[in-house]
Amino acid sequence: MKTESFGERLRRLRDAAGLTQMQLAEKAGVPLTTLRNWEHDRREPLVSAAFKLAGALGVSCEAFQDCIGAGQGADKPSTTPKGGSGKGKKRKGR
Repeated sequence: MKTESFGERLRRLRDAAGLTQMQLAEKAGVPLTTLRNWEHDRREPLVSAAFKLAGALGVSCEAFQDCIGAGQGADKPSTTPKGGSGKGKKRKGR
């Protein structure tokens, strides 16, 4: 049986709580676009944000425990180039 992705779990819990995306974003104190990215498995939240979501949904943070990482598994390519983000490179001659 396939494990629910974080986004699938988040949407199911949000629907069960009877909240819209906007309502949950406001209750959890996160931007609406961020919440949408989480629900569509484009991103996963930091642990601190997962705690906020759980509190806003009235569930334990353990509700997300088995699905962290399920939405961004090895089947999805990394968008970060090898060698890091490219920030912080030193210029020659300085």
